[in-house]
Amino acid sequence: MRIAYFCDSYKPYLSGVTNSVELLVNELRELGHRVYIFAPRYPGHVDTDPDIIRFPSLPTRYPNFRLALPYVNRVPEVDIIHAHSPFQTGFLARYLAHKRKLPFVYTFHTLFTRYVHYARFFPEPLSKWALVGYIQRFCRRADLIIAPSKMARRVLRAWKIDRPIEVIPTGVDLRKMEMGDGRWEMRKKYKIPKDAKVLIYVGRLSKEKNIDFLLDAFKKIATGNIYLLLVGGGPLLEKVKSQKTSTSSVESSKVKNIIFAGEVPYPEVLSYYSAGDIFVFASQTETQGLVLAEAKAAGLPVVALFAGGLVDTVRSGIDGYLTARNLESFTDHLKLLLKDNDILHRMGRSAREDAYENFSSKTIAKRLEKLYNSITK
Repeated sequence: MRIAYFCDSYKPYLSGVTNSVELLVNELRELGHRVYIFAPRYPGHVDTDPDIIRFPSLPTRYPNFRLALPYVNRVPEVDIIHAHSPFQTGFLARYLAHKRKLPFVYTFHTLFTRYVHYARFFPEPLSKWALVGYIQRFCRRADLIIAPSKMARRVLRAWKIDRPIEVIPTGVDLRKMEMGDGRWEMRKKYKIPKDAKVLIYVGRLSKEKNIDFLLDAFKKIATGNIYLLLVGGGPLLEKVKSQKTSTSSVESSKVKNIIFAGEVPYPEVLSYYSAGDIFVFASQTETQGLVLAEAKAAGLPVVALFAGGLVDTVRSGIDGYLTARNLESFTDHLKLLLKDNDILHRMGRSAREDAYENFSSKTIAKRLEKLYNSITK
């Protein structure tokens, strides 16, 4: 089968969508399919994959993200078109699918209404109303919509989108997780003692990821033998770094164990999970949260704020905790894991077992392949 993927977010830009697409492409190719990737061009970046086709692009105010100008000279003959965004590239994907009378698939990766704070010139209620209306219209021509969680499907149904929707989570490349075990090397790199407990977060440092909440939680539990490792870049990176260095001497003693690893490309980032003991997450905007599945595959229990998109990934009380959305509940659950190694290790084992059973990228790709076959007949 020949498949065309249209993406507004792809390498070298780092994001959950980028990783999700790259992983699916690799697995589908291993199953014998040819997958073309249409994505924005990044100055200075050279592709080694001949089936990546780049659009012209413009810089944006968001760090490192480029805005695709969806124009291409050639689009190969394909059997199915799959959009991973409803905007620039997705709009072109839908047009081409309609023109060529091909099946059109759309993956709802992102809960866009939680990002309207970036539209600074419009009131939030108006932005949300316009955004929902746009996505409704975009989805009307989809033959199939992929939702990464049951919550994401519920959101689409609440928006009166009545097209077929299948729930397929983003998978994890378990083979690379096994290759990425370098716990002591990683700790040595960042001068973390072997006997320290490490809380780790992987993802963008941005407002919608609720990074300030994580920092406040860490300050409440910080001791000399507890570290917070933040892996990722984003618009808040420099601000958060400056807060660390500009605190008073009293506050500084609480935040000195915060480590900023910066952006780490995939799959190298997978080795960072091994340095941690607990994965911490405060975002309330996720449709699934790929990093949670990756953390579980690395054997880390998760402590996260309760959000509907995470319920399908974290089994609260079994392989982590989904806590009430306040500092007291979040820090209480962290303290429980930090002081009780039996619970910590038991949850870690359960997390790893569940990830291997339900989030293998190979299994996910086969499920998607089956759906592709059902709509191309």
